[in-house]
Amino acid sequence: MTNKRHKTSGGQALVMVTLALMAMAGLMGLAVDLGWSYFVQKEAQAAADGAALAAVQEAVLSIRAKGIAPSAFTCGSVSSITCQPTPVSCSGVSTSNLQNGCLYAKANGFDTTASSHQNLTIQSNDHSTLPPTAPGINNISYWVTVRTVQTIPQLFSAVLGNTLGTVSAIGTAGIVGEVAPGSFYGMNRRGDCLTNGKGQQYNCGLDVQGSPGQGINLQCGDKNTTADICAPAGIILASDCSSTGNGCGYAYAGDGGHAGALGSSLTILQGGLVKTGTFTPSTPTWAPDSPLFQDQYANIPQPPLQVPSSPIGACGYKDGQITGNNLVLGPYQYYSYTQTNSTSPQLPNGATLTINGNVTFSPSAPVPTVQSGCPGGGVFTPGATSGTGTNQSTAFPAYIFWGGLNIAGNQNNLTTFGPGQYVMAGTSPTNTSSQQVVFNAGTKVAGDQTTGTMFVFTDGSYPGLQPTGTSSGQISGIPLQTGNMPTLLQGAVGGTENNSAFKNADLDLFGLVGSNNANSALPQALNDYAGIVFWQDRRNSTVGYNLQTGSAGCPDCSGDNGSVIYCAMGCVDGTVPTSLINQGSPTTSANHVTYTSPQMGIAPGTGRVGLKGVVYQPRGAWMYINAGNSSFACKSGNVTQQCPLEVVTGALVLDNGTTGLLLAGPTLPIIRYKAALIQ
Repeated sequence: MTNKRHKTSGGQALVMVTLALMAMAGLMGLAVDLGWSYFVQKEAQAAADGAALAAVQEAVLSIRAKGIAPSAFTCGSVSSITCQPTPVSCSGVSTSNLQNGCLYAKANGFDTTASSHQNLTIQSNDHSTLPPTAPGINNISYWVTVRTVQTIPQLFSAVLGNTLGTVSAIGTAGIVGEVAPGSFYGMNRRGDCLTNGKGQQYNCGLDVQGSPGQGINLQCGDKNTTADICAPAGIILASDCSSTGNGCGYAYAGDGGHAGALGSSLTILQGGLVKTGTFTPSTPTWAPDSPLFQDQYANIPQPPLQVPSSPIGACGYKDGQITGNNLVLGPYQYYSYTQTNSTSPQLPNGATLTINGNVTFSPSAPVPTVQSGCPGGGVFTPGATSGTGTNQSTAFPAYIFWGGLNIAGNQNNLTTFGPGQYVMAGTSPTNTSSQQVVFNAGTKVAGDQTTGTMFVFTDGSYPGLQPTGTSSGQISGIPLQTGNMPTLLQGAVGGTENNSAFKNADLDLFGLVGSNNANSALPQALNDYAGIVFWQDRRNSTVGYNLQTGSAGCPDCSGDNGSVIYCAMGCVDGTVPTSLINQGSPTTSANHVTYTSPQMGIAPGTGRVGLKGVVYQPRGAWMYINAGNSSFACKSGNVTQQCPLEVVTGALVLDNGTTGLLLAGPTLPIIRYKAALIQ
């Protein structure tokens, strides 16, 4: 075949390739330079995230070291934590938690002092302003935002005149709240026992004992079955008992009882078992030890008293009797006194205060005076305010009851608790083994729903009540004529199995509503305790919780942080130094604990305790419901139904009768604060 191509047509492909080189270089630049930019941007993002999280984690450590709840932090409350509302470079950051973040970024390759091509700014603040890069975040108390910028040389893209590229990243971390899982927590471990009025131990290592009687047999949630224990958000048991002996009184961690215990899930510490056929689901999820099985309020102190530093006024009632009807009582201290005649001194005696008529506790109550006295026949002492006894100037005050409170009367009486903190400061027993009760009710009780109420069950030595080196203590507002108030021990809540406890009561109380809710008057300092309706002092336990440094009777105490340092039969959960195991619980006597005081109970009769929120008892305490038609349950008309409630306790015992613990998914759940990335 003859080649007819003209000689003048040669080299066309070379021309086309040459012309395409510019486009090819551009495409190669797009691929290579963008890939390199993507890699550098990931480094910048890692540096920003790491720096922000490191700064916040350092802040959490500093806050807890000061004994402050993380949610209660405000700028200036901890000197080592910096609030920097406007972005600054690391060169402008001195020694603080922000410096920790800058050092972390440097360790991860982002050193602004060594390279002019890198820039990093950091800013932070408390809950008063939200982070600019993550608006709309709820339950945040402190945040840090880090911005990183880096210029990088371009390779192939430089052919097109783009000699430099810019990459940037933003990372924001904060102290934020997360919802804890589960409806029911049984925190007792092997060796943690209940005690009766004679000091005898039983139910060691058993977290749930269901009713052997009829049970309430209420349908649980949307499940087509019934249960004496209804926990639709899940059941969590911290005992690993699977045989008797070695701290286990039973061969299992839980016995669901007559109608069984029902939850969406059943999670048990690795090795623990439940009695066959009494739990649904029947096969648990086993998990290694973790914070899930520990105190859900570990790493935060006990709730601080919502009182001013100086003593508030006090109302004293002869023999503890608050008489009259339709009374309105303000946020003061309340105590019982003995008086032999009209001219003898009023001697505080530590006895329980008793209400017999309709009473409302409200921060808007009329202000009493020394001349007019307190409503219900009480005498008034103005405390630190001379002459007038001005009310606490807050919408969420504290009411302190020296000796505890008994709500008596008949079924038509109503006691209403307005928003506030109600402190049951122990009771005075005749001997340390007697069964004393610090709070009980046999009538109708209602509480505030907008902000909620917190009941703290404790003794007379709760922080803030007694004098310290820096405070006179609230008790100095009470006219102590001779000596001091009698020793007040921590009494049982409701009662014990051998006496009347919430008999025929009809309670409806609501836990704390977090201050992020626009209608709530809750102080920021209590956001860590949002949801709490009943809080039982950690010291009121058969195990020894860590106390404030230097606490009497506890030489090993290092701080009120929710950790357990002693166990009655030896801690086996790995949290206690070997040298302390099996030494008993030396804190028990110092904490004024009686044999049965760690108990929260209903017995007998038709008591109904309807609580919405969270009931907290420490490990080593327990809940006891015995005989009659008694239950922790809510009510709609005449129909018993589940409560939107989470229960954290050492153990639960349902005894004979139609008893039950009926929970719904909580609407005021446990909120735990932790350091986390939020952008």
